[in-house]
Amino acid sequence: MNRQTSGVALTVGASLIWGTSFVAISVGLQYSNPYILLFERFLVASAAILALGVFVKPARVWPELRKPGMWALSTVYAAAFLLNFLGQDASGASASALLSNLFVVFVPAMAFLVLKEQMSNPSKAAVALSVVGMAMVFPSGLHFTGGTMGDLLLVGAAVGYTVFIVAGKKYGISSLSSSFALIVSTTVLIAPVAFIAGGSLTFSALFASGDWASVLWLGVPCTVVALAMYTRGLASIRAAQSATLLLVEIIVGIGLSVAFLGEVFSPTQMMGASVIGIAVILSSVRSPRRGTP
Repeated sequence: MNRQTSGVALTVGASLIWGTSFVAISVGLQYSNPYILLFERFLVASAAILALGVFVKPARVWPELRKPGMWALSTVYAAAFLLNFLGQDASGASASALLSNLFVVFVPAMAFLVLKEQMSNPSKAAVALSVVGMAMVFPSGLHFTGGTMGDLLLVGAAVGYTVFIVAGKKYGISSLSSSFALIVSTTVLIAPVAFIAGGSLTFSALFASGDWASVLWLGVPCTVVALAMYTRGLASIRAAQSATLLLVEIIVGIGLSVAFLGEVFSPTQMMGASVIGIAVILSSVRSPRRGTP
């Protein structure tokens, strides 16, 4: 398996896992508020990483945590997640799956300006189809008009994820240790926000709150595993291509919302999901250009 094929497979795998997070967040928010649930997610992830680092040398994060650039990137990452959780709390899982994934529209432009990425014809078609597909899968009553704070927060999250994707590509966040350091530093940044804005909270109360099935799923598969897969994949493919591949999140997120949260998925939305699937396939087409993608 060549590097680009491996990168595509890892990115799609991460997207499949992340697609499950929207329902898990909705379930967790029934027991907790966005600030505390987000901190619980990253606290569990950091605990798993620190335990793993005792036995696995590539999982050790301390050298990476001494880099100022890591903290700058984790600040963007933490802000995007916070906006995402607050927005989903206000607007719901479907809106979160759709609006927070608007980075697929933003990343190609930013990647062109910052990374000087050129796009093949299949990739250009993939971006165009992804925009059409996203428009088709918007659920009834959740059309974005800027009229709700939740929607605005989710779009803000999409902007944050855009900066994270492009900056992560530019500064080479691709190793296991750098991925795990990102999670640990994000946890440190989120902690004071959770304890200040999350309401009256003691350490013992923290572990008594929330649905821990959701927290464990969000912390380990959706954070540790998925982020490691994604950052490794990003090292082998273009930033714009990774954004399109991550649209698998929408299909999974909406499908699970229908199955577990009772949300309605119309025939038009099903067609939109099919269009997104075609976009993902086109984005996976290997570029004829030589050199690193």
